[in-house]
Amino acid sequence: MTDSGQPDAQRLAKRLAAQFACSRSDAENYIAGGWVRVDGVVVEEPMERVRDDQTVMLDPKARLEPLQPVTIVWHKPATRVLPDEQFLPEALAAKWFTTAHRFAGDRSGVRPLKAHLRRLQITAPLGNKASGLVVFTQNPGIARKMLDDASHLEHEWLAEVENDPALEDAARREAVLQSLGKALFFDGHALPAARASWQSEWRLRLAIKGNLPGQVAHLCERAGLQLTGLRRLRVGRVSLAGLAAGEWRYLTLHERF
Repeated sequence: MTDSGQPDAQRLAKRLAAQFACSRSDAENYIAGGWVRVDGVVVEEPMERVRDDQTVMLDPKARLEPLQPVTIVWHKPATRVLPDEQFLPEALAAKWFTTAHRFAGDRSGVRPLKAHLRRLQITAPLGNKASGLVVFTQNPGIARKMLDDASHLEHEWLAEVENDPALEDAARREAVLQSLGKALFFDGHALPAARASWQSEWRLRLAIKGNLPGQVAHLCERAGLQLTGLRRLRVGRVSLAGLAAGEWRYLTLHERF
């Protein structure tokens, strides 16, 4: 008891190690892995203070294994602004990647943990007004792939342009495709040609290697179009695949960019 008459409190990792006769490091791994409950509630912070009168339980299915780095695929809404930082702040990650917003079709089999919200590197960011696929990763190999091979990765976009009556003319629409299909020199970089097709009179689908800020808008402007909306559908071989705006999922083990 403390001087105030309250039961003594100690770190959860210390309590778990003593209660289940395991090392302190093993106890910390169990806790971070989401296998420990205090009074029936999962607690994932080894530093959490627990009282002697609280019940600490270890899940019978608990596995002692190191936490694996995760990669999160997210459908960024056009109203969301990505921070201009290398890593996503944990507070934002906790706000955006909630269980309620997890894609119902997530086939990764990964149990969401608070540890998955830490040190998420932002790769291939989107502009403030753009929507679509954004990838966050804790995996250094994936981060290197996304950065080192940035100019070789193909990005697929759905671009909405101002509804111009001139676009009703077939020749004008063909001229736009020819312009978009020409090699591009932009912002000091020589970029390969884009593959483009019309989806409607005001919507284009484009596949372009590289992801320089303003690249798609520059292409559209060169073709005489005014860009009004932009959504990224795919990066390399990873796509939105049914994710609604604001939804997220874990990258599966077999997926490759």
